[in-house]
Amino acid sequence: MTRYRRGVSGEEGFAVVYMAVILTGLLLFTGLAVDSGRGYIVKAQLSKAVDGAALGAARALNSGNPRAEATAIFKANFPLGYFGTDVSPDPTSAADFFTLTTDSTTGVNTVTVTAASSLPTTFMRLASLTKMDVKSSGQATRRMVDLTLVLDVSSSIGSKWNAVRDSARTFVNSFDANSDRVALVTFGNGARVVDAMRSTRGFNKIQVKADIPNTLPGGSTNMVEGLYRGWDEIRSVPNGTQSGLRVIVLFTDGASNSVPGIWPGSATESRSLRTYDFPDNGADPDSQTHQRPNITGLYDSELGTTYPIGPPTGYSLQVPNWDSPCGVMATPYNLVQGCLTQVPLMPAGTVSTHTHHRSSGIPTSFDLQSSTLKVNGVPQNSPSRRGLRNFNGSRYPADVWNINNSARNLVEIIANAARSDAGGDYPIRIYSIGMGELVRYDLGTMPETSESILMRIANDTRSPDFNPAQTEGKYYFAATESDVGPAFQALQNQIIRLTK
Repeated sequence: MTRYRRGVSGEEGFAVVYMAVILTGLLLFTGLAVDSGRGYIVKAQLSKAVDGAALGAARALNSGNPRAEATAIFKANFPLGYFGTDVSPDPTSAADFFTLTTDSTTGVNTVTVTAASSLPTTFMRLASLTKMDVKSSGQATRRMVDLTLVLDVSSSIGSKWNAVRDSARTFVNSFDANSDRVALVTFGNGARVVDAMRSTRGFNKIQVKADIPNTLPGGSTNMVEGLYRGWDEIRSVPNGTQSGLRVIVLFTDGASNSVPGIWPGSATESRSLRTYDFPDNGADPDSQTHQRPNITGLYDSELGTTYPIGPPTGYSLQVPNWDSPCGVMATPYNLVQGCLTQVPLMPAGTVSTHTHHRSSGIPTSFDLQSSTLKVNGVPQNSPSRRGLRNFNGSRYPADVWNINNSARNLVEIIANAARSDAGGDYPIRIYSIGMGELVRYDLGTMPETSESILMRIANDTRSPDFNPAQTEGKYYFAATESDVGPAFQALQNQIIRLTK
């Protein structure tokens, strides 16, 4: 009996030891599960914080302090002591928290944010594991931008210019002076490259902002030459060094109304002939539309100066009605009232001519009408659209009808050529901003709105003539001068999204 009880006591002692081992193991496994779960939560939040910080820093590369932006976003998502992590050291103070590398060839910036933290353990202390180290990295890339800002500085902008000027300067300020390239082109009677695009990276941000005129220069709306010079600046960057995002931004308050070319008496230099906007719109508060528009010119396509020089400068004719023809001409100078006697005919070959440019291989002339580009689904040159009229066997008369239709055709033809330009490393995108009610008036021979033309220029998906084979842009409308800033801001946000 005594032996039996001793055996039982021995078994009870072994059971106690066995249970102690099992319970310790269970505690360790439980501790592992609990602490691993806590570690997973910390890791997930740390990953979220570094990802957000990297994206925010990439956005801030345009302006401001990208490291400071990364630090602020990280701390908002992963405050010190989060979920019981060690209060110090601060992960953002580490040398490798923020790194920025730039590929000068492709123009891609890569931001990397790395952070580490320690999580004190609970049950796992039983195994002498007092801390869990958690580390995570986030990365974001931003393509650099080659951008030409093409600004309408025509007289019709008037008192709204201050708002346009300030919004354009804020827009320019949003780009990185060290890595992006920004050129500035203004157009009125002519189109001038105020700040050329550099072949090396970067641009003089202070200079470009200062060169956006304080006061409105004035003039007409030679949008054709303005867009052409904007495209030329984008093309001037050598292949192999171009940025991944190549953009033309066109701002205007009106419609294209000038045709650059070699006109009678203009020798070999491109000059422009224009018309006033028509027909008269009774609701037009700024008197910019006319039932009896003028034909005026010739203007130097770059400087905007008028020819002939000296009094009286240039030529001007107010036609009896916007639809007044020159008549079907038996001889080149058998004219009626609808044309200038000094400039009776459209340019030879029915083409524009562009003598001001600097990029290699850019086309220097374009047909004044296209049989392939569409206006609401019908070719430009159709009589129901913007076809030229009264051909005399060799030339078209330079009447209001043909000048204005050519000006509208050309701006779409050049935009199409820019988007189709296969000579660069990357395709070109065009964005447009139209300000004021004038861009929404039905004008011209069709008639049609400038807004619809600006949508085609941008290849906006809202246009019935959107071309899915080309890069997609976007048109923005600013109803008043107070809407110009938000329009530029929306465009800036779009460009930032594309650079990611």
